[in-house]
Amino acid sequence: MAKQIWTYETLGQADRPTLENILRTGSPPNLDELEGYIYCGWNHEWIGKLSGEKFKKGFKKRDGKLYGYNERCHQDGMGYRGEWKSRQAPGKPPLALAFFRCTYFKDEPPDPFFEKYKHLSFFTYNLPMNSWYNLPFRVIRDAVVAPNEGDNSLLLSKAYLRVLPFVNLFYCYFLLGHRKKIEYEPW
Repeated sequence: MAKQIWTYETLGQADRPTLENILRTGSPPNLDELEGYIYCGWNHEWIGKLSGEKFKKGFKKRDGKLYGYNERCHQDGMGYRGEWKSRQAPGKPPLALAFFRCTYFKDEPPDPFFEKYKHLSFFTYNLPMNSWYNLPFRVIRDAVVAPNEGDNSLLLSKAYLRVLPFVNLFYCYFLLGHRKKIEYEPW
């Protein structure tokens, strides 16, 4: 039987057990290949409407380490279809917010909660640069997989909110795809 080749659309239509299986059995993206790209993101769960179903995530090195950031997008009600237009003031670049560090779980201190994802990439928002209006984002932790092994143009993530050291609440699955070169420097 041929292995499933995933697209943004097929992942957008997949159910939670399928998405979880992809995370548990898939391979991490090559983080070096994310640098310099911005991805169109879509929150798979209904709760994503609270923070915005559509968003963008960019990846850029800073001081030799890979970091990411988010951009808000206009919400067009088209789900995982439609367009991703960054919200920005006329004549200004999009506002970069909710910064995160990109690494692999294997390179982090052991965490029993994330044992099932130890083979994946890890995005943590618990960074000093998330201050003021970005402070609430510090609780986010993402497990990240490349659904099609060796293809870094499509990513699947599972976001958790770490509200206490041993209390992690599932937030949502989200997709990252339709990547393009970054136009605006985030910092």
